[in-house]
Amino acid sequence: MAVDDTHAIRRLKHEYCFAIDAGNYEEWAALFTEDGRFVRDDGSTYEGADELYEFANELFDSAFDRVAHLVTNPVIDVDGDDATGQWYLFLLFQDNDGNVGWRQAKYNDQYRKVDGTWRVVESEVTYGVRTDD
Repeated sequence: MAVDDTHAIRRLKHEYCFAIDAGNYEEWAALFTEDGRFVRDDGSTYEGADELYEFANELFDSAFDRVAHLVTNPVIDVDGDDATGQWYLFLLFQDNDGNVGWRQAKYNDQYRKVDGTWRVVESEVTYGVRTDD
């Protein structure tokens, strides 16, 4: 079953990217566990569906006109109903002023299978190279 679980976690991360890019912040927040967290590299933490929704809505709608989260190089380890994942992120964006750029980052994720479905327990992002440095 580890192969099926790994595939399901890959799909979960891809749904995560598509939801945030489409502005479907409620759908994005629903991919987390009830106590799920998103942690930014400045230490800011957003926990639970309401905070996750507010974070995504405020950040992406206020700063970006268009975004595309591209995730690569997944390293996923499954241990029963818990799992971890590391991913590289390549974020392409156009901000609300029309400026185009990109950012590279790394996700460190924790997952849990809840009622037979994989969910994000925590997604921590650490940025590396960016065009606006």
